[in-house]
Amino acid sequence: ALHRWRAVHGVAGMSGSPAEARGRCMCGRVRFVARFPSRFACHCHCESCRRAHSAGFVTWVGFASTQVTIDAGSDNLSAYESSPGTKRSFCRACGKRLFFQSDRWAGETHVALAAFDDPVDRAPDRHAFFEEHVGWIPWPDAGVR
Repeated sequence: ALHRWRAVHGVAGMSGSPAEARGRCMCGRVRFVARFPSRFACHCHCESCRRAHSAGFVTWVGFASTQVTIDAGSDNLSAYESSPGTKRSFCRACGKRLFFQSDRWAGETHVALAAFDDPVDRAPDRHAFFEEHVGWIPWPDAGVR
């Protein structure tokens, strides 16, 4: 979604941009809408996110939980408590990880940027838990955290 975001919008907050973005899991059973403005967009390097997504990092877009609604397939949404007070929600049919919620950031829902079909309102501009990053991905902007 980020590559499409840059190609379509170029700059976050352009006038006339939509007020929401829709997304879905891989199989399409779970569909959601997130209403702007988002609170942040960042790359998370923590070991928990990397292991949950089998990836070098995960890019999240954060919203107030009231701004994210499930449009379809809520019965296909399951959650895994990856640590006390932290749940990661995913589609039980295809396994796509979609949402992160934690007592640490109460009232927020973090949505995996790759799950969006539509452009979001901002590009990632920071790194979270960069001290846990993998050594096999070069980071030319490593000073941006």
